[in-house]
Amino acid sequence: MILLTAFKNTSSEKLLSKLKNFDNLNLENHREKSVVQLCDKLNKSSYRLILSFGQRPLIKDKIHFESTARDKGGSEIHTHFDIETSISVCKELGLFAKRSDNAGTSYCNNIYYYGLEYIRTHFLNTKMCFVHIPFEKNISDFYLFTEMIKKYIVKTGEQYGQN
Repeated sequence: MILLTAFKNTSSEKLLSKLKNFDNLNLENHREKSVVQLCDKLNKSSYRLILSFGQRPLIKDKIHFESTARDKGGSEIHTHFDIETSISVCKELGLFAKRSDNAGTSYCNNIYYYGLEYIRTHFLNTKMCFVHIPFEKNISDFYLFTEMIKKYIVKTGEQYGQN
């Protein structure tokens, strides 16, 4: 199964509202509560893939796949998700994507760090990646953008053995 997450009241939540064929989780805009929500979900269901979406203010009509999450002390966790293949898939679909190693300093980075940590410490056979999308005002055609993301998720799900 594939789990998609997004923070409430963001462009990523609006994106998820259009992606109905997946298991979606709308996260609280709160560092601790969002981690509890994700961990509760992972306790109840088994996922092969988690794509967590958040918004980044200075990008337009593209997405960033985050490679690294950091805790407050500077410890890093790197995803085992295949970002390079994802960038190639996006290119085939006409969606500009790039690798980033800066998941931010707030909610996005926090959920990513603790999600990857949970996967590692519980020995889950799950890949996770945090994906930054633009603010809604920086997406030229939200419908087309959503359709490209949907196609990307389906193709990526096939790569990870999902239907």
